[in-house]
Amino acid sequence: MKASMDRRSFLKAAIASGAVIAASGTLAGCSPSGNAASGSSSNASGQVAGTAPVSFSEETDVLILGTGIAGMSAAMDPVEAGYRVMLVDKLERVGGESFIACGVMNVTGSKMQKDAGIEGDPEEKWKAYQPVLEEKGETDDMDYKHNVYVYQTEWADRVAADYGAVFQPITDYMDTGAPTSMLLPGNGIGDMQAVLTPLQKGLEEKGATYKLNLRATNFIVDGDGTPIGVRFNDEKNDKPVDIRAKKIVVATGGFSCNQEMVSAYLPSQARLGPLTVNSMGEGHQMCKALGGEYAHMDMEANRMSDLAQVTVWGYFSPQVQVTPQGRRFIKEDQSHDSPDAAVELGLGYWWTVFDDQTVNGSQKWNVEMNMKNNADRLVGPCDSLDELAAAMDIPASTLKETFASYDASVAAGEDAEFGKKLFLNSLSAPYYAMKHFPYRYKTHGGMKIATDSQLTDKDGAPIPNVYCCGSTVADSGSDLAPNAGSGLVTGKAVVAALKA
Repeated sequence: MKASMDRRSFLKAAIASGAVIAASGTLAGCSPSGNAASGSSSNASGQVAGTAPVSFSEETDVLILGTGIAGMSAAMDPVEAGYRVMLVDKLERVGGESFIACGVMNVTGSKMQKDAGIEGDPEEKWKAYQPVLEEKGETDDMDYKHNVYVYQTEWADRVAADYGAVFQPITDYMDTGAPTSMLLPGNGIGDMQAVLTPLQKGLEEKGATYKLNLRATNFIVDGDGTPIGVRFNDEKNDKPVDIRAKKIVVATGGFSCNQEMVSAYLPSQARLGPLTVNSMGEGHQMCKALGGEYAHMDMEANRMSDLAQVTVWGYFSPQVQVTPQGRRFIKEDQSHDSPDAAVELGLGYWWTVFDDQTVNGSQKWNVEMNMKNNADRLVGPCDSLDELAAAMDIPASTLKETFASYDASVAAGEDAEFGKKLFLNSLSAPYYAMKHFPYRYKTHGGMKIATDSQLTDKDGAPIPNVYCCGSTVADSGSDLAPNAGSGLVTGKAVVAALKA
């Protein structure tokens, strides 16, 4: 009874502040005599000043906030089970920030990999990955993390077979030395349209509906404090829109673009700019107002170059990355290591040097696009290291020394200085270089949830009807494949709850 009373008191305060809206105007509580007070009043005294009365304009079985990869993945099972599914986004387009992601998806044992002769078992891979999480202390809910991990494979198979998502043939890069644990969209790095657009259209064909330009602002609760819908602001007409739902899925991404939240929870990264512009933590704040609890909010956000796709080239072709002074400072086969090191070393910026092995390699489509779209960051082609150094405004002697050391590592077959494993190959003229700046990228902190992804309160009790997935969850992985896997976890749980 005490936990129930605590939550009731919390919701009363949230409603009084306008953070949560009561459909009836008041929240049922306990009278001094111990009897339940009426929650049916809809008079003016029950209405928060400046808040329009609740007026549901539409109703659905499953209401999903956010249309990125997590939100659309959460829609798959419910819509396939015949439930009414509505996906809502504050933007005027579908896909969220997943649509502009690099598109690298780490998956094991998918049909596409097996068809290419690459064997793998997601359960066996999980057994190898689990100790890594335990070593890092990320053991909050290993059953949930396990499900997210193994469902990535199911997701990849289903979006390809049932929705027509297009992935780059693994044969394009499997014999080059690139990791075959990575699936890439259609044309390769950066072509998320090839995966997300078919998923969007497939969900619509199966009955899902999309509503855009609606920014979620409040949960709507009934007289008992049970969430029964969401209030949105129509961004084009600046008016409230209330939608009733049996189940609500929060898939609104992280908070890396909310400077106030970053300053509060990640002060060490407060002076780094956000790579994207829409991850404002609105879902976090709504869930917190409902009584949800934050977890891992101080876990460092991923750092990334502002030319994020360029940093991923190192998985698929040889590069040499150097400081503004022309010295190598990092192994080049990990996309997040370079911006991390750049920040730690106080570099301000750094360079990726590459040659025709990259220009004509398996990611040619993306390389050409980035060279064209970021011409102000590109130097080259240069016919010598002297010419390249002059174009980069660094001492030629330093750059030559750097390349002599790197070429010695190539000849030895081992990068003793930094431990580079992939594409430890020499470069040759013509040379090119692109300049990077470090930014913060995806946050890991988020809401505490139950194993089925249902939002929980401070006592660990599930909050009815509300589920979270993707980067709204405390460290779901914060990358494309884990976010997709977490969406499937949620979709399956929602179907089970609706059937119960």
